[in-house]
Amino acid sequence: MKNTDIWGKVVGFIIAGLYLVFFEGNQTFEWILFALVLFTVGIPHGALDHLLANPHIQRRDLTRFILKYLGIIMLYLLVWTMIPALALISFLIMSAYHFGQSHYLRERLLIGKGFCYLGTGAFYLGAILLGNFEQTESILSPIVAIGSFYDVGLLLLGTSVIAVFFILRKNKQIHYPIYLAEMLILGTLLFYLPLLVGFILYFGFWHALPSMSEEYQSLKFSLGDNRLSQFFLRMLPFTAASIIGMGIILVILYPTNTTQELTLLFFVLVSLISAPHIWYMNGFLESRH
Repeated sequence: MKNTDIWGKVVGFIIAGLYLVFFEGNQTFEWILFALVLFTVGIPHGALDHLLANPHIQRRDLTRFILKYLGIIMLYLLVWTMIPALALISFLIMSAYHFGQSHYLRERLLIGKGFCYLGTGAFYLGAILLGNFEQTESILSPIVAIGSFYDVGLLLLGTSVIAVFFILRKNKQIHYPIYLAEMLILGTLLFYLPLLVGFILYFGFWHALPSMSEEYQSLKFSLGDNRLSQFFLRMLPFTAASIIGMGIILVILYPTNTTQELTLLFFVLVSLISAPHIWYMNGFLESRH
């Protein structure tokens, strides 16, 4: 999977261009694209968490892993139920850090690493959410009112770019103009794309694929013959479990909920399976340095 992340970003830009030229405003295309990217790379990239710490995990350890994974999900669900605003803020912060981390998978930041991850991820998430502010506000309105947040959000976007610039500049071994150029070009594109399209292209091609490539490089020597096919086969059980579980919940609730409510529910479901994944993925990435 060498250079997969680079080619993935090229594909992401091509799809964005095709959408803007031929399919802008076509909601059928948006949902098909969203489902296709989510099911092929989005969810699968988190389906190997159990192998990252121990590629030769045994049944007893796997059982412990599953129980711990489910425990984190249930604890986070409790927070969503009792203090939804706190759950939302926590998820946005965790996601920003996690997304930012995936931009520097092959770099070793010696100064301000955590702030750089958070600032980078916050910038991209902010570009996606603020560029479609009315839709974002509509989806999140049952949890928190964000009507007055737009100007503050724009200020945070600019602050994030400046902060990342100074942190990367301090890390003299990093060629920071490339990262800043990507932030300005990709950030502008995400700002003007629809919420669904912008999020899934960024999530799939700038986060999930690079992470999946990194996972493969780490696990390939434990996969035996036919490494690539074995890699994808080992993703299937937890990928299928996640898709089926989320699908059942959405189908059960579909008749009595609006599209906006279902979108929010889907967002919450994604956050539940993301919370333990972010925990395990961060441990895996940090252990390499």
